[in-house]
Amino acid sequence: MSDPNSAIPPEATPSLWRRVDEYRAEQHLKFNAKNAGRLPGWRNRRGYRTLVVAQLVALTIGLIGAVMSFFTNWFFVLFFASVIATGVCMYLLRIVTGSIADTPPAALDEIQLAQRNSARSIGFFVCYTLMFIPYAILIVLSMRDQVSGSAVYGTAIVMIVLMVFAAQVPTMLVTWWMSDPDPEDYVTDHNERSE
Repeated sequence: MSDPNSAIPPEATPSLWRRVDEYRAEQHLKFNAKNAGRLPGWRNRRGYRTLVVAQLVALTIGLIGAVMSFFTNWFFVLFFASVIATGVCMYLLRIVTGSIADTPPAALDEIQLAQRNSARSIGFFVCYTLMFIPYAILIVLSMRDQVSGSAVYGTAIVMIVLMVFAAQVPTMLVTWWMSDPDPEDYVTDHNERSE
């Protein structure tokens, strides 16, 4: 299925682009097939939202570490703990949701595609809004005659954390919006496996 929201008409899409999209769709289907039976207890609304909250906690720890980077060199303890926790949460979110937020349009149905596109639009808005924070910090720092290296470094760490947060917004939104799976899907899958 092609993306109905794409600004590029299908006949004008370069062949390399189409091949990359097809490859990404194949990889997505392989990932879902490999992880289809993993974490069955987390594949419900409660599990989805628990993972989103865990992701938000990990990102908040990263933000605390970023603020600490202005004052101490020990910020990296919280920062790297946040990086590891964020990576784990993202992988778990990909498994339990089927990685809808990162999937190419060819592998999604209409509802999933609409949710993904809405989440990406909100994520883009969050991204450019959050970028005003490090810009404001840099403007304030530029008013000083001398700026310490740790202040510039701290601003860079804040920018990294905010970009990572903005990059996670689409996945977290799609996950939060997901409802409980239909019980009939499990019955059908179980019957097909037993045959």
